[in-house]
Order: sequence, then structure tokens, then C-alpha cells
Amino acid sequence: MSRPVIRTERLVIRAPCPEDLDRCAELLGDYEVAKMLSRVPYPYDLEQGRQYLARSVQRWENVAEADELGFHVDHEGKLIGGLGFKKLQETPEIGYWLGRPYWGKGFMSEALRAAVGWVFENTGHERLACEAMTENPASIKVMEKAGFRAVGEVGCASVSRGETLPAIRSELTRTDFLNGH
Repeated sequence: MSRPVIRTERLVIRAPCPEDLDRCAELLGDYEVAKMLSRVPYPYDLEQGRQYLARSVQRWENVAEADELGFHVDHEGKLIGGLGFKKLQETPEIGYWLGRPYWGKGFMSEALRAAVGWVFENTGHERLACEAMTENPASIKVMEKAGFRAVGEVGCASVSRGETLPAIRSELTRTDFLNGH
């Protein structure tokens, strides 16, 4: 499978590339963004970012074997956020982030629906999971708008904070997604 390019009304959702590093550092280097994510350190570490992007690029070379796949989200030719699917050999879990200047504009809701559609169209998975910290109502709203339904509370380990925080786990089935729920 080639690297996908998903186009929505306002966005281009694509595979990451090494040239994204500086923009990732700029957007993920904002503590207000990093503190709501599980795997992003604060302050942002350029070398870790470089390694993560290299792994992300490599995973697209063999999608069937990949344990996770990442996408970057562009608006008007500029990287504004990302999303990724981990645990692809199990029940995939989606995670997402958006640079603070782009909050509240519906970009992540648009990107998430498109990426979820791509996964259901291109894999045999029947269910996706998503988690968001309970103190992040905007992220929970994005999940709900995409059709995810809360199934329980979990702990979300945050690298940037060095602690585990309460989170909501939600799931979406292929059937519910295709039926528009």
C-alpha cells in the first residue's frame, strides 16, 4: 500500500516526513498541547522527535506489519497537527493532537472522521478505541462527534507531566461508523 493522502474540505491528511520536525517541535513544544498527550515530553526533545519521525516514515513501508501508523494534518499547506493509530495488530487506538493556534475551528473533528474512514476502508478492523484525559473536554467532544462512545475510565500516563491522569476510553465500531452514529 502506498502512503495515503486523504483530502477533506479543508485539510490534507498524509504520512509524516522528516521535514516535519521543526514544525512538530514548534507545535508540540507548547506545554498546553504536550500536557494532554501521553507520549510527548516537555520540553520537546528534537532528537526523540527525529527518531519518532524516522520510525513513522519506516512504518509506511510495510503497512501490513506495522504496529502503528501516523498521519500529519495540513491546512493551507502548513502542518497543524497529527493523529496516529497504535496497536494495529490488536484493537487499534487512535490518538491525536492539534497545535494551539488551530483549536476550536473543527479541524481535528474533520481529520479524525477522515482517518477513521481510511482505517475502516483499508483494514479488517471492526472496532477502534480512543482515550482522552477527563480534563480535556475538547478532545472528548472530538471523539463524540466522530461517533465514539464512552466505555469506561482508564489511566493515561503523561510523559510531560510524569504522572498518570484519569481518562475516558471510547470505542467506535465499523458498523456504527458506516451507519453514521
